[in-house]
Amino acid sequence: MPELREGEMVTAKLHGVELVRGQKWTVRVTAYGTTLIFPFEAEQHARSYADGQAFRLGVEVVELKDCA
Repeated sequence: MPELREGEMVTAKLHGVELVRGQKWTVRVTAYGTTLIFPFEAEQHARSYADGQAFRLGVEVVELKDCA
């Protein structure tokens, strides 16, 4: 793994936040290569959680529509 200089952020390849819209709302959070999935009933709760995780990881939320 390359060394980080002071002030540099970890690349988005290791981290990501996806907000998936389907029958229920799902937030997929990837941190250091490990992905966790969190289901939500309410859109407001899912968006709030996704925004918080994205802020913590220093990435943008990617919004997807569930095609299944």
